[in-house]
Amino acid sequence: MLRMNNRIALGSNLGKSIGNGTTNRYFSTLDGAADYYTIPTVTLTGDFELSFYTDSKSVNKMLLSGGTGTSGLELFLANDNIQLYYEGVSVKTFTGYVNDGKLNLNEFIRVSNTLSYYVNGVFIDSYVLVGNVKIDTIGARTGGGLKLDGVISDVKITDGTDLRRYYKIDEDLSATSTIIDSGSDGSNGTAVSITSSELFTLEGADWIGAELVVNGDFATDSDWTKETGVTINGGVCSSDGSMAAYSPVIIQTSLPLTVTPYKTVYTMSNVTANGTKIILGLTSGTQHNANGTYSEIITSDGANPNVNIQAVQGNGKYIGDLDNVSVKRILQAP
Repeated sequence: MLRMNNRIALGSNLGKSIGNGTTNRYFSTLDGAADYYTIPTVTLTGDFELSFYTDSKSVNKMLLSGGTGTSGLELFLANDNIQLYYEGVSVKTFTGYVNDGKLNLNEFIRVSNTLSYYVNGVFIDSYVLVGNVKIDTIGARTGGGLKLDGVISDVKITDGTDLRRYYKIDEDLSATSTIIDSGSDGSNGTAVSITSSELFTLEGADWIGAELVVNGDFATDSDWTKETGVTINGGVCSSDGSMAAYSPVIIQTSLPLTVTPYKTVYTMSNVTANGTKIILGLTSGTQHNANGTYSEIITSDGANPNVNIQAVQGNGKYIGDLDNVSVKRILQAP
């Protein structure tokens, strides 16, 4: 069922909530090995809400933690569920976590000792949790164990009706290690071991990262490895079909691809034979065989950091032009 009107914190959709209405913001991807955030301990004694967005597909990692001691609450991500630990004991498994790599909203709302779990505004399950709750770590267990890989952002901690903590985590962490608390406490946190962030732009409900392809408009005859019969002139890449069968048309190497979704775009024109598709690492997009501009989302396997426009139709060899090749990371709305 949908969230009822007696929920504590103010709700909003992804595009409005993340980035606080702005169209540009930084996201930081935790590496699962060293990266996490610490915050001054916050203790909640009555009704409360814990909410955050994450795209993580981790297994056996921590989302939020207050340690295993008195009042310590932990939200532990395990496969397609979230395990709730209280004072070091597993007390409840919530099975509705969405493991699709998109930025999904997770909310844990306690009203009169009933803790309810919502995903993207939809009620999943509840548990009776009695006692105070404390939180001091985001993306790891207190002290730095079980570190999350992926993005976690817009962490809100609401006490009753007071939004005490709001860590947007939209700082450029290549320039600072401080994450700002925009809640009433004003208790800033610290990014541990994180040295880079990526600037994203809001397009519709999705966040699109920086351009990874160099010279994707073919303004010069450089930055690409070309197959036999492929030329770059006047801002267009042209193939006359004289390459070997199954050979790529062009390749760009050493792109910083990871196992994550990317938005790909390219244009085909003057096509007279066969088709092309984009390959990221070893993961292929859809083959197209006619003039047009094509955009799709591909999740790279991270095995090979290449952008590869490739003739794939049996022994067919692509004859036509390519232009405006783009590959950008995408953080998708649910």
